[in-house]
This record gives sequence, structure tokens and C-alpha cells, in this order.
Amino acid sequence: MSASTAPPTPRRRTATPRSVRRLRRLQSAAVALLLAFGALVVTALAISFNASTRAAESLTQYERLGEARVQALEVQQAANTWALTPTDAVRTTVTDQLTTLATTLADASAVDADRDRIVPLTGALVHYSMTLQDALNAKGEASAALLAQADSQLSKQLLAPLESATAAAADRMAGELTASWLGWVIGGAVVAAGGLVAVLIALARTSHRYVNPGVALALLCALGSVVVLTLTTNAASSAASGFADGSRVEVDAVATVRQQLHQARADELLAVGLRAAGGSYQQRWTTATTTARAALTKLPKSTTAVAALDAYITAHGQVTAATGKAQWDTASGLVTGTGAATAGKTFTSLDGSLNTVNANLRGPAISAVRSVENAVVGAIAGVIVLTLTGVWLAVWGVARRIEEYR
Repeated sequence: MSASTAPPTPRRRTATPRSVRRLRRLQSAAVALLLAFGALVVTALAISFNASTRAAESLTQYERLGEARVQALEVQQAANTWALTPTDAVRTTVTDQLTTLATTLADASAVDADRDRIVPLTGALVHYSMTLQDALNAKGEASAALLAQADSQLSKQLLAPLESATAAAADRMAGELTASWLGWVIGGAVVAAGGLVAVLIALARTSHRYVNPGVALALLCALGSVVVLTLTTNAASSAASGFADGSRVEVDAVATVRQQLHQARADELLAVGLRAAGGSYQQRWTTATTTARAALTKLPKSTTAVAALDAYITAHGQVTAATGKAQWDTASGLVTGTGAATAGKTFTSLDGSLNTVNANLRGPAISAVRSVENAVVGAIAGVIVLTLTGVWLAVWGVARRIEEYR
């Protein structure tokens, strides 16, 4: 009886089938395309975030420089009081307000984009301060004459350059908000989408399936990243146009109103201090308040400020009535007094109302810029999730085909 022949032992497969190797290469290609495109979109969003941060800095600078113009005029107002009431309190107020203005200019000069504009103003402030010191060392009409010289220096050497720097900061902000890399990201999307479509076609030929669900969904994730970037870019453009066409117009208007009225208050004090020689400052006061009132009535939520301006104009009428009769002591008391109906008291109330209008108008601009920053952060998180989801789907989709060959 012959011995039974044992069945042959199957050989261990020593090489991966060619189809499996090809599927794995396609899987790796899909993952690489998705990761590269996701990194491209995240980089673009990171750049957009930096741009929105710079825009927020420019908005802060815009506000700071606008405030510096008012602070400079407050210095002049305090100094002009010296010719009427030369007291230690006035001298202290002038010193404190000069310090505040110097600090504001120092903060403004820390912004790289404006350093060349602001640093020279430090020297101009020193020159102006020296003229003010000479005025504080004199009294009466002699002091007022020096204060008139200081007023001229203030307008030419500080206010005009600050106005230009303020406009530059606002112009820069809109450009920074719209800094977009959408164009080359769309180019990257075309390459990535084309690559994934090529992978889908190759998978169809290799696995004999028309569509690979995982890679197809991964392609949709990549396109979703483009949508997220587009929406973020549109939000930034909307914020920029909203600022340029809306908020900036109103904020510039209220800034002009504040500057004109603070200049008017300084002129009111100087006109009384110069006595008979103060006629030109009285005329400038009339022009400034008329222009300011016309502009103020066009601004939203300004009813209280308009009423406060009317009260100030009425109080100033008493001052001009006294100066018209050469009653200088009476005029001095009216312009510097603290009574409810005096020019000094009514202007303080007016300044408070203008500050409220200013805050109400600046609020929307600040919120719009901050919302862009928040949107970019959310977009980055969304793109990361979409990219990782796409990678998982691509791996899963090709892995299902690989399993068929094992």
C-alpha cells in the first residue's frame, strides 16, 4: 500500500501585488494633495489674520492721532486762560496737558508706519512749549500776544501734520483689511482639485469602480476650504468698504467738529486776553462754530450735542456783549467762570456731549475690525478640520479598494 502524498504547502506571498502598490501610491498622492492645499489655505488665512491685526493697529492709531489734535488744542485753551487768570492752577494744568500730549505722540511714534511722520513732531512740541513758557512768564496783553504766537505755531507745526498722519492711518487701514491671497489660493485649488480628479480616474481604472466615495468627499472638503476662505475675504472687504464709505466719513466729521470747537474755545479766551486786538479771533470763533453746527446736525445721535452747542453759543453772546462795551473784567469773568450759564461751564458740557457722539460713531468701526479677526481665527479652525476630515476620507476610500486585493 503506497503512502498518501501530502498536499503542497502554499507559498507565502513575497511581493505586494502591483495593483495594491498602485492603490497605495494613489492614496499617498491624495493625502499629499489635501495636506499641501490645506497648508496653503491656512497660510493664507494666517497672513489675513496678521493683516487684520495691523488694520486694528491702524484704527487705534487713527483714533489716537485724532485725539492728539484735540489734546493740543486743550493745551492752548489752558494756556490762553493764563492771560486772564494767571494762577498756579493754570500753570499746573498746562504742564499736565503738555505731558498728556507728549505721551500720546510717543505712543503714536511707536507705530512703524508712522514713525517718520510723528518723531519730528516731538521737536515741534518742544518749540511750542518754549513759546508757552515765555507766555506764562508774562502777564496780561503781553502774555496774550505770546499766546497768539504759540497758537500760530500750533496750527502749522502740530495740527496740520497730525491731520495728515491721521488721514494716512485711515487710508492704510482699509488696504490692510482687504489684503487677500485668494487669487493664488484659487490657483492652488485648481491644482489640488485637478490632482484629486486624476486620482479618482486612476482609481476607477485600477479598482474598476466608477467613483471612489472617500476621495470624492475629500475633494468636496478641499472645495469647502476655498468657500471658507472666500467668505472670510468677503467679510474683510465688507468691513473695509463699510469703514471707508460709512464709519470713516462720520468719524472724520465728528473729529473736525471737535477740533473746530476746541479751536473756537481757545480763540474765545485769546480774544478776551488780547482785548481790542482780539477781533480776528472773534471772527474765527464765529466761522468755526457756524461750520461745526452745520456739520453736527448731520451726524446721528447728536441732538444733545447740538443743544449743548446752542447753549454755548448763547453764553458766548454775553461775552461778546461785554467786549463790545470794553468791559474786559466782566468778559474775563464770563469766559472763565464756572456758573451754569457761563461760556466755560457750557463748553465743558458741550465737550462731554461731543465725546459721547464720538464714542458712538467709533464703536461700529472697532467692532467691524475685531469681527474680521475673530472670523479669520474661526476660518483657520474650520479649514484644519476640513483638511483632516478630507485626509481621513481619502485614506478610508482607497483602503476599501486595497482590501479587495488581499
